Amino acid sequence: MTAVGSALGTGPRFLVSRRPWCALLSVLCGGVLAAAAVVGFVPVVLLGLTRELRAALWEPMLRLQCARLRLVDPHTADHAAARVRAAAAERRLPTVRHAAYLVATTVFGGAVCCPALLGFLIAAGLLAAPLLVRGDYLDLGPWVVDEPAEAWICTGAGFVAAVLLLGLLSAWSALEVLVARTLLAPDADRWQREAVRIENSRSALLEAEGFERELLESELHDRVQHRLVALSMTLGLAESQDANGPAGRVAAEAHRQVDETLSELRAVLRGFSPRVLTERGLGPALIDLAADLPLDIHLDLDDASGPGNRLPPAVEHMSYVFAAESLTNVARHTDATRVDLHGTHTGTQWVVSVTDDGPGGAHIVGGHGLDRLQRRLAALDGQLTVSSPPGGPTTIRMECTV
Repeated sequence: MTAVGSALGTGPRFLVSRRPWCALLSVLCGGVLAAAAVVGFVPVVLLGLTRELRAALWEPMLRLQCARLRLVDPHTADHAAARVRAAAAERRLPTVRHAAYLVATTVFGGAVCCPALLGFLIAAGLLAAPLLVRGDYLDLGPWVVDEPAEAWICTGAGFVAAVLLLGLLSAWSALEVLVARTLLAPDADRWQREAVRIENSRSALLEAEGFERELLESELHDRVQHRLVALSMTLGLAESQDANGPAGRVAAEAHRQVDETLSELRAVLRGFSPRVLTERGLGPALIDLAADLPLDIHLDLDDASGPGNRLPPAVEHMSYVFAAESLTNVARHTDATRVDLHGTHTGTQWVVSVTDDGPGGAHIVGGHGLDRLQRRLAALDGQLTVSSPPGGPTTIRMECTV
């Protein structure tokens, strides 16, 4: 919203501020500048044949318009003046926007100034009606004012007319500011700033997610898993003390269930965020992952995943989750005997691919594992592709920027 527009929203207080009078002065100056532009139209057209002459002729007119604009909105005026100076320094005057702005202010400046001036002269005459009818009369066409009572009615009408004119001229000035913002000072950087804000927010969310993930992994590993291990040992002791009795059999069954729970918890931690990934990096974490799966897995990672050259935490975690999901799917749903996992760092792109010699036919199904991976990769500006023709091989590939 413009400064004038904000002031108009204050209601009656606007009338006792300097805003309406600045708007009136801006309109009057606009009329003067419009007349000057009409007079200078011929030299602008005939002499502005070179870049230097065009800059010399157009820059003063645009600077004067910015000075007039400062009466109603200094911030927009300063921004527009800076853009004009930059365009003049780069010898880009006039651009289409500059020409459109000057044509619009010339045409509409004169068209608004003349009726506004006439309206205020009439309002001034009505306000001065009691003075004019003292020794004479006031001829208003169909109405001749020659009585003091009628003169005071004219004064009230003149006051109302002046207030309406000030309000209308202020609204017109607000419209002029919007036009100047669009043509002279377009906020081209606004979308860039918004993109930066969104990127910063996304980075903050990824960092927060990583912190919460590490905290949860630590709690599960250091507390829950240790308690289950302690419980398993206690049940083992109870089982050994009454191996053939009913208490021993119950302890043995509970011991078995606890061991299964521990195995499931380790599997969850392995697929979620293993400690080795945080402490040693992607390469060692994938080696541990491959060792726990009944597959012939061949790993080929470049130096970007080594201990001395770590990937960003979010990318590293996403790569591990992608590998765990892909390899688990191969182990569960295919008859593959060999899996190749490649990680390649080229420029700013990090690519991980998992290829198996299974029967093929894999595809992304909404709501399932690969679909969830695809949506999580989108948070890293990444993408997931699946190539799985009938008969194989199947290649699942993730790519993101690091």
